[in-house]
Amino acid sequence: MADEITLEENFEYNLHNFLQWLEVMTMEPIELCNSWGNYNVAWELVSDLNADGAAAISSPCNYLSAQQNQAIEEFLASLGEIPKSVLVGATSIVANQEAMSHPCWLPFKASASALLKTLEPAATRNKEYFASL
Repeated sequence: MADEITLEENFEYNLHNFLQWLEVMTMEPIELCNSWGNYNVAWELVSDLNADGAAAISSPCNYLSAQQNQAIEEFLASLGEIPKSVLVGATSIVANQEAMSHPCWLPFKASASALLKTLEPAATRNKEYFASL
């Protein structure tokens, strides 16, 4: 089965995606919604951050430091504080931009930026992994 993904590859993809979603979270609402496709943006973003972040920190191939793992865990836990009213399904450009313009996102954008800085060494290693393929 040549198409099977290794545990290492799985970790690297989860980390790559998590880092990408953090970058997306730091964007301004219009740019963020346009990059996400203007369909259920808030829910999809939170869902993907949770899925890829949790998968990365629980991977047996995880090379993140204890501090980095803890920072991700704390960030993921904080996402539960986003009001459910902001995470409702939105299918129009206007509805998605309104949801992502809610003031509740401001501390999460700041947290995402800080987490990206904390994860810079891992992000570099992750980029090197994909460059070597």
